[in-house]
Amino acid sequence: MRMALMSAGILTCCAVAAPQTFRKHDLELRVGPNPSAIASRDLNGDGLPEIITANVGEMRSPRDPLPANNTLSFLLAQENMAYTKQPEWSAGFAPYCIAIANVDALKAPDVVVGNFHTAPGREISVFRNIGENAFEPLEFSAFSEHLGYRQRRDDDGEPVFTRPGITSLVVDFFDNDDYRDIVAAGWSSDRLIFVPGAPQKYFGEARFIPAKGGPRDIQAADFDRDGVLDLVVTLYNVGELALWKGDGNGNFDPVDHFKTRGDIAHKVRIGDINGDGKTDLLVSHCFSEDSIVLFYGEGDFKFTLSQELALGEKRDVLEHEIRDVAIDDFNGDGRSDIAAACFASGQVTVLINASTDEALPQQFKREVYAYADARPRALSVADFNRDGAQDLAVALWDANAVGLLLSRHAQ
Repeated sequence: MRMALMSAGILTCCAVAAPQTFRKHDLELRVGPNPSAIASRDLNGDGLPEIITANVGEMRSPRDPLPANNTLSFLLAQENMAYTKQPEWSAGFAPYCIAIANVDALKAPDVVVGNFHTAPGREISVFRNIGENAFEPLEFSAFSEHLGYRQRRDDDGEPVFTRPGITSLVVDFFDNDDYRDIVAAGWSSDRLIFVPGAPQKYFGEARFIPAKGGPRDIQAADFDRDGVLDLVVTLYNVGELALWKGDGNGNFDPVDHFKTRGDIAHKVRIGDINGDGKTDLLVSHCFSEDSIVLFYGEGDFKFTLSQELALGEKRDVLEHEIRDVAIDDFNGDGRSDIAAACFASGQVTVLINASTDEALPQQFKREVYAYADARPRALSVADFNRDGAQDLAVALWDANAVGLLLSRHAQ
């Protein structure tokens, strides 16, 4: 039995009298149309984090010759918070999610992209870092002609999206060899997609894991502390979280699934919210609930206690539309804070952890950073100005830009 610890309205009455944690950087960085995902990492070893955005554009019928945009923007970091926009990269249509990890024998990190609305054979794009800010584009298939289509159809009964519809991916060691693997969420086909790492050709043939309910976002962690990575996935269509146990050989067995206290479970993040040394889960709901729910871990896949943080005032009215979330220590006090990209309200909402111990419920104070002519869609955390504090990069729709929120808590 899962017990709620905090009513939905408590968070909304918290006021912030102290100076806010972040300041908005004056410059907005131009990127491609409608960036749906953003990632930041030092890609060339100079200690400065580059910024990558996946630019969806406007999605149209999959039968259209150009059903969506297919570019990524690459912002090369320079000293003094300057960025140079490099030539855009070409991926599959509707690049939707980004992971940065080393997938080859070179030491530099590579960029892995899941494409949502694309033709067979272009579901996964890899940009292999070959040094001196150059990247080799590669494409890998995560498609099978036997995959079904489980989502909306148009008036003619034709699919509105393509299969498998990758919306999220993680890259890590899942099968006990020396090559990083991919696990992706195939939302359109109700499947998880395991793509094993391989020598020379980088990735092998995809395998598919049933995940009924619209798998939307995926994260990996060792939930039972056996030294093997497991999976947690939001099931978007049924409002659930699902857990799979990994066996270290690239196989995953379902363990549990449970309601998230909201109709549409969107993003999931992993962290230690209350500082008790155990892995907790955060899930956000992107429509009328406007809520974030924390599931506090007890170990061995158990998440009995939960706490709801409501950003909106009414549960039946869409006020904010949370599209992305991040967990990190933004003010340097050693406690996990939360940031949310609120698409409809044009805000980034930051929830600063004000608790002093691990007791539940945890207490948060709310900060709001407004964007008048843009809609925050995605977040990435890095120390962009190298002052020892964690900052936020915000992917902005309508403005087709990246905004930076810089922490005031330099270390």
